[in-house]
Amino acid sequence: MSATGAVDAGTADPAMFIGVAPHWYLTNTGGVVMNGVLAFTTKKRSYQILFWGAVAVHAVEAAYAYRTARRAGFAASAPRWAVQTLAVGFPSLIALRKARA
Repeated sequence: MSATGAVDAGTADPAMFIGVAPHWYLTNTGGVVMNGVLAFTTKKRSYQILFWGAVAVHAVEAAYAYRTARRAGFAASAPRWAVQTLAVGFPSLIALRKARA
């Protein structure tokens, strides 16, 4: 670990990955999907804004997770971190934080 608290990329396991509990997929991914169904079946603008906002937040979180995983030395598993984060959001970022520690 470096003085800044980051994992030294030379000593990290490139395949390090921690999956999140399955219920996060149901609640977080399911919530976004259900919001999308409501948004496009009811045609309510507020639901559509909420849906696209959630999609954007998850996409930004996924990009952040990918970059953070690579910088932590988890090059082989960085795509898995990104996909998991795209699906469930913050629980994956918490798991990534633990993996870096």
